[in-house]
Amino acid sequence: MTERHGFLGDGPLAALIAAFDWSATPLGPIEGWPPHLRTVVSILLRAPVPMALLWGEEGILLYNARYATIAQDKHPAILGMPVREAWSEAAAFNDGVVRAGMAGKTRSYARQELTLYRHGEPETVFLDLNYSPVLDADGVPAGVLAVVIETTDAVLAERSLRWETHSLETLNVTGAALVAELELEPLIQMVTDAGVKLTGAEFGAYFHNLMDETGERLHLFTLAGAERAAFEKLGRPRATAVFGPTFRNEGVIRSDDIRTDPRYGKSAPHYGMPRGHLPVRSYLSVPVTSRTGVVLGGLLFGHSEPGRFGERHERLLVGVAAQAAIAIDNAQLFKAVQEVNDTLEQRVAERTAELTQAHEALRQAQKMETLGQLTGGIAHDFNNLLTVIRGSTDLLRRPDLSADRRDRYITAIADTADRATKLTNQLLAFARRSSLTPEVLDVRAVVSGMTDMLATLSGSFIDIALSLPDTPCLTHADASQLETAIVNLAVNARDAMAGRGALRIVVGRAARIPAVRGHVARDGDFVTIGVHDTGSGIDPAHIEHIFEPFFTSKAIGHGTGLGLSQVFGFVKQSGGEVIVESTPGAGATFTLYLPHDPTGVPAGVGIAAEARGDGPSLRILVVEDNAAVGDFAMSALADLGHAIVFARDAEEALAILAREVDAFDVMFSDVVMPGMNGVALAQYVRRDFPAMRVLLTSGYSDVISKDGAQGFALLHKPYSMAELARALHAVMEADRPLVAGAF
Repeated sequence: MTERHGFLGDGPLAALIAAFDWSATPLGPIEGWPPHLRTVVSILLRAPVPMALLWGEEGILLYNARYATIAQDKHPAILGMPVREAWSEAAAFNDGVVRAGMAGKTRSYARQELTLYRHGEPETVFLDLNYSPVLDADGVPAGVLAVVIETTDAVLAERSLRWETHSLETLNVTGAALVAELELEPLIQMVTDAGVKLTGAEFGAYFHNLMDETGERLHLFTLAGAERAAFEKLGRPRATAVFGPTFRNEGVIRSDDIRTDPRYGKSAPHYGMPRGHLPVRSYLSVPVTSRTGVVLGGLLFGHSEPGRFGERHERLLVGVAAQAAIAIDNAQLFKAVQEVNDTLEQRVAERTAELTQAHEALRQAQKMETLGQLTGGIAHDFNNLLTVIRGSTDLLRRPDLSADRRDRYITAIADTADRATKLTNQLLAFARRSSLTPEVLDVRAVVSGMTDMLATLSGSFIDIALSLPDTPCLTHADASQLETAIVNLAVNARDAMAGRGALRIVVGRAARIPAVRGHVARDGDFVTIGVHDTGSGIDPAHIEHIFEPFFTSKAIGHGTGLGLSQVFGFVKQSGGEVIVESTPGAGATFTLYLPHDPTGVPAGVGIAAEARGDGPSLRILVVEDNAAVGDFAMSALADLGHAIVFARDAEEALAILAREVDAFDVMFSDVVMPGMNGVALAQYVRRDFPAMRVLLTSGYSDVISKDGAQGFALLHKPYSMAELARALHAVMEADRPLVAGAF
């Protein structure tokens, strides 16, 4: 503590203030400072936060040690200076603060952006500022007390986080859009636009890796941020030292100023660019490389100012290029498959209609990707399916093929399409987008009816035991999805036990679902299905992730990571829950909770009628916008002995019904069609033609997913001729419209 000026306390700032010649300032000698000035200086020096005092009309500056850390190299020179001189770069701002304070007003600024000179360099800083007037003994403002908190690091960190978040969102949106687009030009335009958005470039372009006969020129495919016509009149660029490495797959090329880059021309006024070229200074490019390592093209981006691209932009652009490569490969694959389909004989095309569903399943799987990345497991499974189909179709084209081998290849195509359908259903289930067809089920009957199938799936070295109660365990759920969920759990158990062990399935009742995954416990009336194995158990590090789509601990090629996701999606969509308990080395228990339906009446075991042509001939109106599917449906129904009238959409169907009143026994309609959808058409028929039966069909529909089939029978695509016959038989035998979930 200074001996003469005790109010200053101790510390370096107290010593500096005590030693300062205040007589040369409006404050006068320190010995003559009034009590109110001494008090506020005493408070300032002892404050735990950065504080400054702006005294008098000139705002003479006093401050504490924490404020000195903000002043940095300006301290201690600014002590005792007028604030407008101390911070001349912010003079206008500080003048306003002093005027307001001396008028008795307070001011507060959150994250105020200022440009300050510290260490001789301009620096953008962010400050939380609070100004209050200091009153003298007569209550008149004599100065301004400032609390100054620098928030520069926090603001820049938040901005960086927002930028990263925005970039990831852009990558995700771009990835989702790319997997849905199979036309090459709009696909690559999306990639180019995304690159401009992510890097902040003024313009961007994608060049195909196509060389002319000299091997020195590239082909412009898409352009963003500039007029294509103006660019194309410059001619195609040469594969120079700047462009060439990109198309040789030598990695990212980044130049802060292309005019000073030794790989490019330096001569004014165009610096290696043709007259009229875009004003490029900053330059960034990345190759787009296929799965096989072939350079498909290059993404090039520019800005008229130097130093605009950094490492973050490089990383983002590499991600965009990876997405582009996958999307381009997929588009080319889809185009190739379409070309193969167009060359198939008509009879083979009818027998392989499910191929379209396999393609749709692949596209749906791609749409479920996160952060724009393809998942190896699902790609592997679909590639296996497509290999079987492609190989079988190639063999079917051989002119010397025997009838037996032709039937074998056709069967292989049909079986493969069925497997693709199951995989599609799993994807829809974990996404909770399946169009479920719920019915009242006795879970005991479902489980006991699966015994033989589970034994076959598990193998002879796994003992299967069932524990079923004597009383019914009724729930309202989709029978097929419930069976699939149990099969998925059984397959997981088999793999966990390496083919040897014991599998126990217990059906029961519960009055409470325990708290799980952040959800509180839920009371109610539930049917439970417990599946316990004696396998290796689940790693605690994995247990929180096992229901995530594509998560798997199995080796590549041994699982898609969709099985448990299907289980989770099914029980959630059915209003239930799934609980898992596991101890490493002691097996695992999965318990499904489904709402109990005490008043329900169990559905029958399904429609047993086989596909046959000996039933009554029906007059059927077929409504289908897909020509290939419509041809198959009409051919199948004609083979079954029915009379067919075809309509391409709901509007044409309504016109036919208006002309031919009471001419049809059944309307067989697709759900998803341009204009009026199938459900709306069915509601119209129910109202105006009550005697006519309705059978709907759909592979997937938002309408069905969200609102159900509205009480109409529903046949899921893809369907076989036998399934179509059974569905028609059920519709005609039913006393009222039903949901044909057992088809």
